[in-house]
Parts: sequence; structure tokens; C-alpha cells
Amino acid sequence: MQSQGLALLPESEVGPSSPRVSTKESCVASSGNDPGTGHSDKCGLYIEENLSRLVALGRLYEGSTTVHNIPLLHGQVKVGVEEVKDTEALVHVPTDEVTLVGQTLNTFLAWPTYLVKRLSKQVF
Repeated sequence: MQSQGLALLPESEVGPSSPRVSTKESCVASSGNDPGTGHSDKCGLYIEENLSRLVALGRLYEGSTTVHNIPLLHGQVKVGVEEVKDTEALVHVPTDEVTLVGQTLNTFLAWPTYLVKRLSKQVF
């Protein structure tokens, strides 16, 4: 390869690239922190039909005002789904891409505030 003007990088310079960060806020940050507020709490997501039915676990991002560049309505909060418990449950604010909780893993959603409950660390 050297004869064609190409050179290989030394092994120390070869490796995985730096982590990619979504600029559209479409994925849950692995650190659990919201780039906009720097604050998140573990939470459980519930549905209206059965207020005791846990459908997903995730993080609550208080102080956020948008989800996927759409303003949150009064009584909604931004949540990031980290674990799905009920794949067939309907999301409260469906989009073109997401209608079922099973489609929400590692993404952000708008969820009614009264259906989000803070959780202790033992749940995760």
C-alpha cells in the first residue's frame, strides 16, 4: 500500500470512533441526563385504563419543553423509555413512528404527568 501512496494508521490510532450524540434528541442518552436540563429521575409509566399497570420504565426529564421539536402540552412531561414492560400498550401521544409502547425503547415520549411515578433505585 505504501507504493500506491497509501499508508495505514498506526494501531494506536485505530479503534472505535467517539460516541455519537443525537442532535435531534430522538434517543435516550445512555448517561440518563438530558442535555437540555442535565436532570432526570427514574420513573414508571402507567396507562389510564389501569393506573396500577406499569407499561414501561424510563427517565423523567423535568424542565424539558419539547419532545422531537414538538412543544409539550400542559399536563405532559418528557420521558425516555429504557425498559418496556407491556409491548402492546398504547402510547398516550402517538406519532407516525410510535403507537405502541413496544416501539418506544430508547426514545423520548410525551406522557401525561399524572401517569408518571418516580421510582426507587431498586426497581431498575
